[in-house]
Amino acid sequence: MGRSGDGWRVEIHDGVDHLASEWAALAGPHNATPFQSHGFLRLVFRALAVNHLATPVVALVRAPDGRPVALFPMQRTRKHGLTWLSTDIRPVDYCAPLLDASLTAGDLPGLVKAVLAAVPGVDLLYCNRMPDRFGETPDPFVRLPNAGRLRLSAWVLALAGRNAGDIAAARPANFRGNLRRATQNLAKAHRRQFSIAMGGAIDEADLAAFRALRVTSSEEKGRGNILEEDDWSAVYLDLMRSEGGDCRGWLARLAVDDEPIAYLFGITDGRRAVAMLPAAKLGPWRPYSPGLQLFSDVIEHFRAEGYDCFDLSIGDMDYKRRFGCQEVGLYDALFARTPAGWGYYLLWRLKIALRARMKTIAEARAKSSKAG
Repeated sequence: MGRSGDGWRVEIHDGVDHLASEWAALAGPHNATPFQSHGFLRLVFRALAVNHLATPVVALVRAPDGRPVALFPMQRTRKHGLTWLSTDIRPVDYCAPLLDASLTAGDLPGLVKAVLAAVPGVDLLYCNRMPDRFGETPDPFVRLPNAGRLRLSAWVLALAGRNAGDIAAARPANFRGNLRRATQNLAKAHRRQFSIAMGGAIDEADLAAFRALRVTSSEEKGRGNILEEDDWSAVYLDLMRSEGGDCRGWLARLAVDDEPIAYLFGITDGRRAVAMLPAAKLGPWRPYSPGLQLFSDVIEHFRAEGYDCFDLSIGDMDYKRRFGCQEVGLYDALFARTPAGWGYYLLWRLKIALRARMKTIAEARAKSSKAG
């Protein structure tokens, strides 16, 4: 289905499988993360449809000359009595639309209006967890008046052009020293083994051990475990079996005397690596900080392999700062089409103002605490 508005031509699709060429023309390090890769989203949209979680909606926007200039991977849902188009699909950490570099902030309101008009019966379009930049390239979408800063952030470690000493020196001295001693002590007491496998090279025995440790680790920490959720498990398992096309899963392992004590799963599109699902044994291994040791090993692996960056993704856990990562601000944005949608939008703007105020207060308190 195609509709036109303000010179933009919008095509609405129910999946991404047949849009590989358009994805290749648009997506790159300047406007997307591995979460926006065609391979990753193909698996996500397959799960969305197969498990009947929501109605998949993919809006491809073309310029008047036919060039693809934007992609909005979305789901259609009902919430609060309203019909939503939302980029906020659970396994996707960064939910930003893909925008061509030729687009300016002035183009975006009309473009969003055209997308909303292309899907009948929709009240709102919601974009969540959008990074304020991709590498060094700012995301113009978060500069719109409809966008608001989220309280949480993402954390990315630049690797390009840096040696191992540079990476280590960026860490606080006490953290660096503690991690070094933990690594040395473990190596003195045991045979320490680090390994990492990509895609189809991941051993089924390691995959089974990782899943078991992930269950135990999640229970101990009182956290959810999306890897074992019926709706989404296939996305991660397919990535580990090289079914993600341009997006490959990787699984790193830290073992002592052939016993795995930590795993870390993530994805890569070839130049950027993202950490997603950690799991580590506690109990007698806690003094060695096996999870942090594995993160450090994985960072060095991707640096040595010539990757541009290592993304520790969303969440403000202290260890991300301690590894020397740069903070990436996250935003959401809401766009209304109907009177009911506008009513909700006004309430949302009040929430945004309150959220910004609370973030300012929290940052002031954190600064005051450090000063004291």
